[in-house]
Amino acid sequence: MHKRLKAKKLYVKWDSMSNIEQDIRTWAEKFLSVPNKHFNGIAPCPYARKAFLDDQVLFTINTGIDGLLSAVNQYNDHDKDIVIWAEEHPPAMEYLDGFCDGINEVLSMLGKDMHLMVFHPDYDISDVGLDFLDDGGVTDPNLSYAMVFVQKLSLLDDASLQLEKKDYYINFPQDIFESLVLDRRRLRHEGQS
Repeated sequence: MHKRLKAKKLYVKWDSMSNIEQDIRTWAEKFLSVPNKHFNGIAPCPYARKAFLDDQVLFTINTGIDGLLSAVNQYNDHDKDIVIWAEEHPPAMEYLDGFCDGINEVLSMLGKDMHLMVFHPDYDISDVGLDFLDDGGVTDPNLSYAMVFVQKLSLLDDASLQLEKKDYYINFPQDIFESLVLDRRRLRHEGQS
C-alpha cells in the first residue's frame, strides 16, 4: 500500500492541471492531432487525441532523472498507456538521449515491453532533415522543456507498421527513419527472442 501511495505522489496529478500538462495537451490537440500533408495527410500523431480523451496519459512533471527512472520502474503499476515525463530544466540533450537509448537497450535485453521516446528543446530538426516539422505546423515553440514518452514498445511498433503502409514516413530521410522506426523494431524483436 505504501508503494502505491508513493507512486501517486511521484506522478504529479492534482485537482488543477499544471501549466506544462496544459501545454502538452494543447500541443497534442492543435498540432499532433491535425492531418498534415508532410505525413501523407495523416496527423503527426494520429493516436494522441484518443489517448487523452480515453484518459490514458499520466504525467510526471519536474521530477528529474530520478522521476524518469521511477516512471519506468512503476510503469506497470497503473493502467495508463503513456507516461509523459516533462522537465523544465532537463539535462543536456546528448545526455538525455544517450540515457534513454541505454534504458531502451536494457529493457529489450530483459524482454520488457516498454520504450522511451525523447523530445528535447535543443534538438535541431533542421540538422537531420526534418525541417518540414517546423514548416508543417507540427512543432510548438511554447514547449520549451524536455519530454520523454514511456509506452509499450509493441503498441508503438504496431502503430509504426500501420503508418508505414500508409506512406506516413515518406518525407523522413532514410537515416532518420532507420534510427527512429527500424531501431525500435530491432529492439522489439531482440527482446522477444
